[in-house]
Amino acid sequence: MNKCVTLVKLEMSAISSVSASQSTSASSSLQTTLQQAKRAADQAESTAQTLETQATEAQEAASSAQGYASSLSIQAGQAQLNVGWTQQDLSAVETAGQLSTQISSVIANVVDVQQSRLAVIATPIPKPPVINTQGQVTGKIINTSA
Repeated sequence: MNKCVTLVKLEMSAISSVSASQSTSASSSLQTTLQQAKRAADQAESTAQTLETQATEAQEAASSAQGYASSLSIQAGQAQLNVGWTQQDLSAVETAGQLSTQISSVIANVVDVQQSRLAVIATPIPKPPVINTQGQVTGKIINTSA
């Protein structure tokens, strides 16, 4: 029986030795897993910060583009106003040209009418001949009251 007890004790110490070595191996494996998880978390955090920075930059670029588009829209509106004013000015110039032509025509007509009236007025109206008391036509009236 002694032999048997010794054997059992030998087996228990071997199990204990295997168990301690497995425990050390499990602890080492757990630490490796924890270190890997910590590295993965650190990398995920770094990636998240990078993405957040990129998102902020993209938002700033979009805001800048929005401002530029708004500025272009305002400039386009001002250009449209300038086109409208230029068209009005062109229309006014065309109208002024037409009025100038019409005024010149009216002035020419007035001058022609005035000249024809002057011609009529400038033509002397013949005076009736002077007839003396005896019924004879004489050329001039002579003042006889002296």
